[in-house]
Amino acid sequence: MRVRPQFEAAHTLAREVKAHAPHCRVLFTVYEMKRLGRDAAELTALADRLTAHGLVLEMPAGPLPGIYGPSGPGRMLFGFFAAMAETERESIREATSAGCGH
Repeated sequence: MRVRPQFEAAHTLAREVKAHAPHCRVLFTVYEMKRLGRDAAELTALADRLTAHGLVLEMPAGPLPGIYGPSGPGRMLFGFFAAMAETERESIREATSAGCGH
């Protein structure tokens, strides 16, 4: 995983809020899934990391808007859309390097 200082700062702050109010639900909001990570593995790892710290991942836009449920169908859908986001990113990268605007 690459170094992401803004993400790390936000994650640290959210964990501190959770530590001071353990009974409260603390949302970690990312605009859309593809803004969270670069590939399916990174997206899944970051979502699992947030969940492990008792944080709730929220994405108001993108293919899976709402709150991420880390179990059952929520996990399966997240994995599917993470793979789709990775494929979209690769297509954009390939088109850009080939000289086609996207």
